[in-house]
Amino acid sequence: MSSLRSLIMVLAWFALLLNVPVTATLLQRQDAPINTTTIPLRIMSLGASVTFGVGSTTGNSYRKDLLDLLTSKKVSPTIQYVGDKKNGNFSNNAVEATNGFTISQIAGLANTAVPEFLPNLVLLDAGTNNCNQGGTVPDAGQQVTNLITKIYAQSPGSTVILTSILVNSKADQDACRVDENRQYTELVATMQAAGAKLVYVDMRGPGGPLVGDLADGRHPNDIGYVKMANVWFGGIQEVVGKGLLVEPAVAAAKVSKA
Repeated sequence: MSSLRSLIMVLAWFALLLNVPVTATLLQRQDAPINTTTIPLRIMSLGASVTFGVGSTTGNSYRKDLLDLLTSKKVSPTIQYVGDKKNGNFSNNAVEATNGFTISQIAGLANTAVPEFLPNLVLLDAGTNNCNQGGTVPDAGQQVTNLITKIYAQSPGSTVILTSILVNSKADQDACRVDENRQYTELVATMQAAGAKLVYVDMRGPGGPLVGDLADGRHPNDIGYVKMANVWFGGIQEVVGKGLLVEPAVAAAKVSKA
């Protein structure tokens, strides 16, 4: 497995040197069975600067690579990103993210955007900026629990995929993130046991970005975002495989134009 991983990374670097676009399929296993659905995906990518796309050369974040994966694998007949902002060099580039936002500020975004767009799938990445000063954030798990609960209330039937917080090159900030991730795994176990439609993906797992995949010590570079796309794709595969999706509700007219 390590030799295969090394080969994949060499190919990725060659793609960059030759100015060939790095696509999500470069790192995604091709032999894995694919879960598909007839239900349209109305996806809200909710977070801060990583979700927005800081560190990527295109501003696409993981979102374009993830869209390419979902489309090429025919996971759903319709895939639409929704949000009040747009970023990236592709047309389906709506996003709900603001640079520098903490969990409570992201919750503020969601409080407006979720009832407006009524996503049936929310990709949540929150807590990075709570750790900018190091230390610990003892109530990070409770804040995220409250945020997820509010999403369910404002978009009934929706599913949330929560990600762990990425690695960081600064030891004190990374230690804070590790503690947040501990809280997240606990809240996920609790909420899943209560029946919540919640999936957890680990960006620090074998397929997630490493410190060497960061553009500036905190935001992924293009290869790091490809890795994120693959991890998110695995989460969506779990959602589809478990039958958690429901049809998107009728939302504001602007959704059809997103």
